[in-house]
Amino acid sequence: MDTEELNKKCSSIVLEGEEEDKIMYEGKIKEKGEMLAAHCLIGKILLNRGIHIEGLRNAMRQVWKTFREVKIESLGENFFMFKFGTKEDKKRVFSGGPWHFDDALIVFSEPMGVGDVKKQSFTHTSFWVQLHNVPLMCMDKYTIQKLGSLIGKVEEVDTDERGECVGPIFRTRISVDVTKLLKKILFLQQEDGAKTPIGIQYERLLDFCFCCGLVGHQYRECLKYKGQPKEKLAYGAWLKALTVVEWSWKNRGKGKWSREHQ
Repeated sequence: MDTEELNKKCSSIVLEGEEEDKIMYEGKIKEKGEMLAAHCLIGKILLNRGIHIEGLRNAMRQVWKTFREVKIESLGENFFMFKFGTKEDKKRVFSGGPWHFDDALIVFSEPMGVGDVKKQSFTHTSFWVQLHNVPLMCMDKYTIQKLGSLIGKVEEVDTDERGECVGPIFRTRISVDVTKLLKKILFLQQEDGAKTPIGIQYERLLDFCFCCGLVGHQYRECLKYKGQPKEKLAYGAWLKALTVVEWSWKNRGKGKWSREHQ
């Protein structure tokens, strides 16, 4: 029996003389609660099957390599609590995503208030997004931010050592709504009506649906999939971009990564 069902059963019938016992969430109780929340994240893993928690613990501890141990506990329905030993560890993990487990995206949210944390919003994850084919006259930070804002909330624009945006590839960190289909192309329209296509790629994007463009399932699991060949679907693996580290490893010995490299 899950927590919500248990609460409904316990409160459905009140007997005569039964008192409502309660404490106020204030003072020292609230202070301690806020201290606990400051070290925690709630994560939802977008996977259509159950998760082995020991596997999750081992994988995340190995990948994150935090200064202090991370405690991971299941909250049911593929929701998990991650309690960090330091605020610095939490900040580094929260800002360093996206993170995945078993090729499935983990969507994080900071705990808020005393309500059911599973009812919080688990809709957005930050990705480094690459923009391709940006015209020369638009190679500046302001325009890259405007283009990025069509994808989601722009958090950062990658620039060179002089703070400029020049080259065939532009990287911007964007908070993406993963409950909506992934954007794969933008258009820059000129005054005469001509449109320039600007391709989009996402770094560290793993499983998503090539049929409907949503994160959380693959195309063979999609209700919209009608058996068409993979190459005829609207999306493909080409939406995934190499990260700087991945490019450097693949091209080790061939020079340093720059915006001239894809």
